[in-house]
Amino acid sequence: MGTKRSTGISLAVLALTFWAATSATAQAAAHPADLAAGSPSATTTPSVSRAASTPRAQASETVALGFNSTDWRYLQVPPATDQPWFFKRGFDDSDWPTGQEAFGSVRGGCSWNTTETVKTSWAPNTDILTRHWVHIPRDAQQVHISGTIDNDAQVFFNGSLVEAVNSGSCRPNAIDVVVPASDIECCNLLAIRGHDSGLATFLNVQVTYTT
Repeated sequence: MGTKRSTGISLAVLALTFWAATSATAQAAAHPADLAAGSPSATTTPSVSRAASTPRAQASETVALGFNSTDWRYLQVPPATDQPWFFKRGFDDSDWPTGQEAFGSVRGGCSWNTTETVKTSWAPNTDILTRHWVHIPRDAQQVHISGTIDNDAQVFFNGSLVEAVNSGSCRPNAIDVVVPASDIECCNLLAIRGHDSGLATFLNVQVTYTT
């Protein structure tokens, strides 16, 4: 009796040991990565991979026509003088003088009326007509005209009036306008009529765009 009972218990233990080993081997084969990492089993929720968000590139500003630029066509006229279509692309300015910004006088109450800043003389109590061609790429955005006028200005772009400025005196950056997209071409004409009310004059502008 004792021998048979001992033999039966040993066989039962051996069977349980074999079953456990077989079960562990099958589980390892089914989920080797989980077991190797110490994870519970296939019931573990897999992690979701998310692509890192890429920050949007900031638009870069390019100067198409800078302050103090050269090769302006200009003409000084009495305030009441009508100069038809000087702001149109087809206007003939070949007999006008060529000058550099800033236009102005070197006497007056504003800080920019100096010989260092003023490059082309503009007499007080007169108007000045200016024209300059500006190249802008077709994919340009936010074409921006900015600058200073003493006293007033009409700003034209490709024949369209885009801004009328009444700045008074010594007011910097009074010219400040974004050109409508419908007025932009590859080769563009910027034309400005500056008006002076007396004492001192000044005109200096730039054109920028973003891509």
